Formats: sequence, C-alpha cells, structure tokens
Amino acid sequence: MSEFFPVQKTILSCEAIKDKILSQYDIEQDHTCRFIRHGLNDTYKIHNDKNTYYLRVYRYNWRSRNDIISEIKLLNQLEKNDQISVAAPVIKNNGEYYTEVNAPEGKRYAVLFNSAVGADRSKYVFDAKKSYNYGKTLAKIHLEADKSKKLDRFHIDLDHLLTEPLKDLKPFFSKNIQNYEYLENISEKLSRKIDKLLTKDKTYFGIIHGDFHSGNIFLDENDNPSVFDFDCFGYGWRAYDISVFLWSLWVFQGFEQKDKAKRTRLWNSFLKGYSEVKALTKEEIKAAFVFVPIRHIWLLGVHAYCSDDWGAEYLQDNFFNSRIAFIKKWIEYFNVLPERDR
Repeated sequence: MSEFFPVQKTILSCEAIKDKILSQYDIEQDHTCRFIRHGLNDTYKIHNDKNTYYLRVYRYNWRSRNDIISEIKLLNQLEKNDQISVAAPVIKNNGEYYTEVNAPEGKRYAVLFNSAVGADRSKYVFDAKKSYNYGKTLAKIHLEADKSKKLDRFHIDLDHLLTEPLKDLKPFFSKNIQNYEYLENISEKLSRKIDKLLTKDKTYFGIIHGDFHSGNIFLDENDNPSVFDFDCFGYGWRAYDISVFLWSLWVFQGFEQKDKAKRTRLWNSFLKGYSEVKALTKEEIKAAFVFVPIRHIWLLGVHAYCSDDWGAEYLQDNFFNSRIAFIKKWIEYFNVLPERDR
C-alpha cells in the first residue's frame, strides 16, 4: 500500500525538527527539543544551558502565509521599542523567519521565537502591582502598533467574535436547541450594545493582541511583563483587548460577593496603568464588560472549530451548560443588558 491514509493533524518529530528546521538558524546545536503543547498550534521548547527558544508550528489552514508575515512584522516593530518586551521571532540564515513544512495534512508553517523575559508567575498571588504593569504594557503595545503600516491581517469584529463561532457551534446543539437559540439571541443583543457604544474609527479600533491574559505573559523579578503569543492579533476594538484581562479575573472564579472587591481592585489597577499611557473613554470601559460574554462565546466557538483535532467527547451538555451559566451570571451581575434583554 503506497499511499498514506489522510490525516486531520500530525505531530512533527522532534528529531526531524532539529535536523530540518533548527539547522537553518544560527543558534547553538547542543539544544534539546521537546514537544510541550498541543493547542491552537503546536509548541516545542528548544533549550540548552545558555538559551531557550520556542518553535510554533501553525496548524494546517489556520493562518495564511501573509498572516504569519504580518505577525512577524508587528513583533519586530514592538521589539524596537525599549519600553516593550515581547518574544520576538528569530531570523534564519537565509534572511527569512518562517519555514514551510510539507506535512501529511497539507502545508504548515514553523516560526522560532526567543523566550519571553522572566517566567510564568501566574500561579503566584496576583496583586495590584502586576495588574497595573499589565495595563501599562498593553497601552504601550497599542500606541506602538498605531505607528505600523497597514498589515495584512483579519478584523476582530463582531463577525469574527460571534457570527463565525455560532456557525461552528450549531452542530453541537442538535439535541439542545434551546441553548443554541439562547446564544444566538444574546449574541444579537450584545452586538447591538457594542454598536451603540463604539465605532470602528481609530479612536476605538486598531491593532490588538487579541488574547492578552496571564497565560501569554511572563514576569521578571520586578513584575515587568514580557508578552508572547500574538497568534490571535488583528484589527479590533481596544476595549476587547482590555476585556480579555477582565474576563481572566473572573472566568475561573465564582461570583461570591466577598471576592468582588479584590477583583474590582485588580481591574481598577489595570485601568490605571493603561490610562496613564493611553486615554480610555467611558464608552470603552463600559464596552469591556459587554465584551466579556462575547469573548466567552468566541472561545466556545474555538472549542467547536478545533474539535476534530482536540476531540469532541467533552463537548456535551455539562460543558456548554456551565459556560452559558457564566454568560448569564455575568450579564446579570454587572447589568450588562437591560433586564428585558437577558
């Protein structure tokens, strides 16, 4: 039998990566290569006693070549700003940054990144200083990104955040159509609310990170952030970018009143840091609370989209019920929508 059976997703061999990809870089050859994460993309840690790098192998048909080139251009621009720390891409010996990989499922791309500065400190106590520094860093990224020439990148608009995810989610609700109808209806109401608060002019809309939470940030010993994983960056509302931090403060927590003061304090510290660098309007701060359930629906869509790779067994009623419960509770708890629209 000469032909391989068609595949949905492959994991590239570490030995082949060292031989066929890492050999194209002017880096030490005595490194280890370890596959560490299977997420939206595959991540490999490249390490020796002197340096650590991370190789991202983009999933098939996830980002175009132009998308990846734009990500590299943005990171190279941000790296030149000495007030911003990012995990910058590493250039190859031939002057390019990406490698095309002829995988069984189709053409994939690989890019090597320097490690972000510091370490993952998200497991430690999250305090006002860290939140403040997060806010300042995100505002600096937004200001620097405003200087860039037009990049070939998608828009993180309401179609991206709601319309497309709902299409991916629909097949999973054939036995619970009420939940899907709720998501459809609440998405429409949340969209109308955003349309009332924000426009797409440059006051509100520009290049954003798209996934700015502690899982994509290292901190040095002085709690200065170093940001990585710009895979979700695009042109979107700055209020959405700040909402991801707000979402991260609550999404894995309950809604106990005793914790509200602490989370509000962290949120206010984040806003203080951001506003000292770049002004925020009242509409943007209001919109951030609307974007939290929108973000949650987008993330549900990601799970549905990736189900062929990640597996679909967990995408059952219990999973969706708990996520929808968060959306309902958030909207009620923060009066995001009038009571008649909930």
